[in-house]
Amino acid sequence: MDEWLDFDQPGPGILQQLRRQPPVGVALLALAAIALAVVIETQGKTSTDQGVNTLAAGPTAPFIGFDPSLAYDVARRQVVLVNNPGETWLWANRTWTRAQPAISPPAGCCNVAAWDPEIGRVLLFGVEPPGDAAQFTYTYAWNGATWTALLRGAVEPPPGAASMAYDPGHRQMVLLVGFGTAEGAVRVQTWTFEGERWLRRTDLDSPTVSFITALGFDAAAHALLAVSSNVADAGTQTWRWDGAAWHRLTPSHDPPGSAHMTLVNEPGSGRLLLLTEADPATSRSAVSETWIWDGGDWVEHGPPGARDVIPYAVSAASDGINGTLWAFQQFPPDADTVRSVEALQWSGTGWERAALTRVARAP
Repeated sequence: MDEWLDFDQPGPGILQQLRRQPPVGVALLALAAIALAVVIETQGKTSTDQGVNTLAAGPTAPFIGFDPSLAYDVARRQVVLVNNPGETWLWANRTWTRAQPAISPPAGCCNVAAWDPEIGRVLLFGVEPPGDAAQFTYTYAWNGATWTALLRGAVEPPPGAASMAYDPGHRQMVLLVGFGTAEGAVRVQTWTFEGERWLRRTDLDSPTVSFITALGFDAAAHALLAVSSNVADAGTQTWRWDGAAWHRLTPSHDPPGSAHMTLVNEPGSGRLLLLTEADPATSRSAVSETWIWDGGDWVEHGPPGARDVIPYAVSAASDGINGTLWAFQQFPPDADTVRSVEALQWSGTGWERAALTRVARAP
């Protein structure tokens, strides 16, 4: 029997519950959790400790929440984060700054974002509202100062669990949207953004694919890769996009599938790193893992940070060569107590702490 806990109850909390659910139930539980999270407001305090940022009173770091959208704004050389309450935060020079856009995307869970060089802006896709109400999707673009709603009244992809990445090989922004059908099946649709509209493409078709996916560009093969959790077991499936259709690959090793996976490029080498989670049978706590794609197989590298904390990663490289691979995590994962927001930097061989900000509710 499933155990239900309050969102702000210390572990095992909502993230552990999400990990233990079958793939078809993960998105519904995530949306329900974020419906509670969006009403939480956090205020910062000064804090002193070795390796901890000491900042002025007021919000000093974002509430990370579950599945915030992360993208690197190439034009302005800063990471853009949109969290569950709908706040926009900017990461540059190892410092968080809250933006004050005139227009913001709706609050909610599981938006996805990526830099689109075709329009010269960060593109964001999401679902509104969270929960069980009738849902619709939206597309926004970030120009460095505010968000602009695109495609009002146009045909847009359906609500579902989404992943998105730009494919420079075919000059396409590719979006995967996974959802359950009334018959109990899973469907993963492929869409590409053509500057003014979304176009439906060939589905990622497999009887055992789940709707939890991750997308990233394989620079060595000059092709877009997708990783999907496998409903048949605890593993994953790896796919390659040729600009028109998906082709399943057969690596010797499959990383564990989870409710959250991130594919990011390593600046310089162009290698793909997958951040995912393993859920040991002997423990209620999941372990975050890093896997590296060598062009034909997945190689396990090790944990990126704290145990039982989901890290969210983004590649910050303007030219694909010079830049930094960042991962952000928050512990504890709720926002109802003193929390720490950690920034980790990839060194090429492992994850190292770059900054740590402690945030507490105002008294």
